[in-house]
Amino acid sequence: MAKVTYYLGAGASYYACPILDKQAELMIKLASHELEIHFKNINPEKYPNGINFEFDKNKKNHLPQDNKTQILWDIGYFGKRAVEYNTIDTYAKKLFLNEEFDELRKLKMSVSIFFDLWENFSVSRYNHFSKHEYSLIENKYIPSNFPIFSKIDSRYKSLFSILLEKNTEIKINENFKFITWNYDLQLEETFNLFLNEHHEKNLNSINKYFKYKTNNTETNDVFHLNGYRGFTKTNDGREIILKEKVDIDDYWKSVEGFHEAIVRKNITFDNHIKYAWEHKLENNPFFNNIYNVLNETEILIVIGYSFPPFNRSIDQLLFSKLDSKKIKKIVYQDPNASKQLIENLFKNPKEFTKKIEILSDQKDLKQFYLPNEHFNSQETPENKIYTTDKKTINKIQY
Repeated sequence: MAKVTYYLGAGASYYACPILDKQAELMIKLASHELEIHFKNINPEKYPNGINFEFDKNKKNHLPQDNKTQILWDIGYFGKRAVEYNTIDTYAKKLFLNEEFDELRKLKMSVSIFFDLWENFSVSRYNHFSKHEYSLIENKYIPSNFPIFSKIDSRYKSLFSILLEKNTEIKINENFKFITWNYDLQLEETFNLFLNEHHEKNLNSINKYFKYKTNNTETNDVFHLNGYRGFTKTNDGREIILKEKVDIDDYWKSVEGFHEAIVRKNITFDNHIKYAWEHKLENNPFFNNIYNVLNETEILIVIGYSFPPFNRSIDQLLFSKLDSKKIKKIVYQDPNASKQLIENLFKNPKEFTKKIEILSDQKDLKQFYLPNEHFNSQETPENKIYTTDKKTINKIQY
């Protein structure tokens, strides 16, 4: 059976999480929506002129100083910066380059809490955002082209229904690995979905069966290049998992103190949301594990990723670990996929160009690509060879 690696971008979660400029817009929308509800609950008479949603730092002092207000305001503020810089990742890089680390800490907290809120509550609280979106060009709300979001992108469910196996415990097939640029936990939540009520189904516990946490000593099932939402650490090393309950009030009770703690530097999100460009990439145990996975990969499947310029050097480094003699196929599944995007990552593209397959038609995007090589029992003309005495034998699966 082939060694298969999925290389995922934001588009792999398109039906569950907002991507690129949509993420920026929905950070602003979510913050505005929750602030409006929150202000009505705390003291509407104190703010007779309503709430200003410009997310302008010069006007922040006019807001209540409670933690929930400050967290929501930060989510909206960083959403606005993401609109200005095109993506939240680009603005994070700007902060990093200028050593604005206090601001970067707040950004990481805001990203983590935004994705927590989105993945846990989008269906019940935020799907009405899909009806209209604000046009910066027309300066008004227009009918939206957002998808109707689901809690888990159904394409993950279909894939996991095939890749999951059970010996003593449910596990992902050992020949499959995931490398993802996404903060979301769609992969982990999908694995959770397949566990029964006898399993501990919190995000800490499933790491025993489906390894995704940053780990320097063993190979993960999932490698998050930019880290993942839902966790923080205290100064004394205690890991805190953000609340997973579906009750929004319980969730806020668990995170409200984070704003004050992040300002005082009592907690950090750096252990869990850490951009690939923050790592030292040489002699890094976490990245060494990724290099080993890529070096063993025989089929690489790229899904929903645009290879943005700010990730280019890291993409090139990671793709340089692919062994041209081992790679049988590189499948690029994306509505804007092109061979040239893949070829530009290699020093010697001729070694790979004939192995690149493009899947960009809508009919090809409804499910995640699963290579035929996964099905050992499948017998097709391509999977047969003929001996000199004209007897047919099954071709050995690579």
